[in-house]
Amino acid sequence: MQKVIIQQKKRKKPIITKGEKIAWDPWVYRVTALLFLATAFFVLFFSSYLSITSIKISGLEKLSEAPIQTTIEECLGGKYFKWINKNNLILINTKEVEKKILDKFKRIESVQINRVFPDTLEVSIKERKLLLLVCSANICYTLNEAGNSYPADNFTKDELAKENLITLNDLSGIAIVPGEKPLEPDFQTFILELAPIIYDETGLSLKNIYTTPNRMSGDLDVETDGNFKIYFNESVGLKKSALMLRAVLNNEIGSDHQKDLEYIDLRLDNKVFYKFKGDAQNTENSGVANSNIAGSSQEKN
Repeated sequence: MQKVIIQQKKRKKPIITKGEKIAWDPWVYRVTALLFLATAFFVLFFSSYLSITSIKISGLEKLSEAPIQTTIEECLGGKYFKWINKNNLILINTKEVEKKILDKFKRIESVQINRVFPDTLEVSIKERKLLLLVCSANICYTLNEAGNSYPADNFTKDELAKENLITLNDLSGIAIVPGEKPLEPDFQTFILELAPIIYDETGLSLKNIYTTPNRMSGDLDVETDGNFKIYFNESVGLKKSALMLRAVLNNEIGSDHQKDLEYIDLRLDNKVFYKFKGDAQNTENSGVANSNIAGSSQEKN
């Protein structure tokens, strides 16, 4: 029998020429990807690299920074699922922190939190600008720049006192709806701009507590530092009301008798009523003046 000799061919090693890519086995890619993911997971969730170490707050006017920073730091404390730190730039729920700030600090109108890698939160705050205090049915509301109402009990008495706001008391008792605008824009402007223009034209200072029988009427009752009242109506206009008042003070009443005044009524266009203290209505010591602003002639009753 002939012997069959089978010779195994030796496997030749591949020859890699210059510029030819090395063909790696798939498991090398898998291991590399796994190591990368594990490293990234550790850096993102367990290392201190993304821990928040700096909180920058901007936009504050009346509020102090410390209590707001403390509120944010409280949100960063603790862990998720008992093992992942909340103090993590990626994991922090900025919307939740913003809501907590708005709920706690009623003076803040809006807040926006931005992440700045690797360890900083930038907090932009806009405070409410309180323009006016409006009270009806023994409940008071503050008005912001847009005229929207917010419950005054969101602020302490000291905070409101520091603002030195004009207070409008509405005697009608009509309820004010939070968030809505209780005053017409023209009437609100009339209230806010009245004191400066009256002082400029007459030198009279107005006390900052105003009264209206109904905030829809446009009527406004104001007391001066001279302890007499002035009745206004928004329909007459700011400038004309001031000029009518100046005319009747200078041409009809005179500076010597201002201390004896009980009220001046400017609610009718071009006609001014006034009354002295202790006098009955329409006596010879009281009067009605037709005001043409340049001058006036008193009609005695």
